[in-house]
Amino acid sequence: METGKQTGSGAGLGPTGALSLITTVFLFQTLLENYIFEASYWDEAVAALFLGYFLLHTLAEAQIRQEDLIVCVLVALTAGAGLYGNWRFGIQGSRAAVLLDVVSHFKFAGLYLGVKAFCRVNRVDYRGMIRIPVLLAKIYLIVLFIFGVLNLFVNLGMYDEYRYGVRTYAFVFGTSGIVTNTVLFIVTLLLMECALCPDRRNLAFLVMAEIVLVMVIKSRSLILAAVFLILYVSLIVENKRDMRARTAFAAAAAGIIGYPQFQNYFVNGVKANQGRAPRLLFLEGGISLFKEYFPFGTGFGTFGSSTAATHYSSLYYTLGFNTVTGMTPDNTKYLNDTFWPMIFAQLGLAGAVPYILLLFGILFKIYDRARETGNAYVRLAGFFYAANVLISSIQSSYPGNNSMMMLTFLLTLMPFGFVQRGAEW
Repeated sequence: METGKQTGSGAGLGPTGALSLITTVFLFQTLLENYIFEASYWDEAVAALFLGYFLLHTLAEAQIRQEDLIVCVLVALTAGAGLYGNWRFGIQGSRAAVLLDVVSHFKFAGLYLGVKAFCRVNRVDYRGMIRIPVLLAKIYLIVLFIFGVLNLFVNLGMYDEYRYGVRTYAFVFGTSGIVTNTVLFIVTLLLMECALCPDRRNLAFLVMAEIVLVMVIKSRSLILAAVFLILYVSLIVENKRDMRARTAFAAAAAGIIGYPQFQNYFVNGVKANQGRAPRLLFLEGGISLFKEYFPFGTGFGTFGSSTAATHYSSLYYTLGFNTVTGMTPDNTKYLNDTFWPMIFAQLGLAGAVPYILLLFGILFKIYDRARETGNAYVRLAGFFYAANVLISSIQSSYPGNNSMMMLTFLLTLMPFGFVQRGAEW
């Protein structure tokens, strides 16, 4: 399974070793973030390296593919609208906050462009690339599974709350959502091995991953577990080609599973805030800001983003967020539990439209390339990736999360393991 033109011979890891190292780093990034502060920036560093590769390759070739040019234009239009909002209204006074938020919005696009360029140019042994990361991922999954089972019966402190009278599962992360993100990356690695090595099915490990997702007991993890099961049965067991009926079924199942939490966060609020639920406040605030600052928005780092929380936005005082538990300057726990309200408030109509085209354009392109390989496991990985991004972006700023970066990395390079020599992707 090799593609590309350059062999990558000489000093250093070589293309195969470099991709293997990055995959391993991504596998353990969220774990190491608990102990090494700098680890939280590894995904940005990887994105910067690949974006630099893309830019240098484009300059060297003196040409750019049409689809890559479209991505660059959409990034420029979105960034222009957001930065204009920053310049015009001056709500976020920290230039560092603005820069960090710009990076958060577009790092997945830079990674996507760079990985494609790298895989087109370099000869990579994809089976060799995943050998060590997959082995480590299987060991990691076994550890997660064992402690997840123990967490059900023994109080190990590995939970963040009780749901349905049962402890949720957070492992050592403190937040159960990170367990979900870690399992999603492991599942994608397992599917990649199944695709590249026909003698591997990894069924026992995939079942184990499903059980861990269920043990998390959060709506998102339960929805993703149900979606993966439906996709696996449809694409691998039944080898279905037309997924429209199953997609509708999966959407209905997701709605049923997620409705209690939707009611809790958007209809009834939470008891601690007496109806002033953070996600409901973000929705209402986002609509209000979209109208008030039409059509350009409030600018980067001003509403709903991580940087708007760490560099506490003055808008939060105006909207009264500073009096809500988990949204105060000294307790920002819920200040990035949103995505779409953030996009429309910060970027306005002028920036939200190109950003939506950018996000969905990349999602659909990744799925199309996965489908074009003709491999059911790659198609499953591509479909599950897109479903995860759509589901996860409803409740959090997922496209700026390191999980989005990790999965975009794998899903962008995965189809190249099936490209015939000379084929152009």
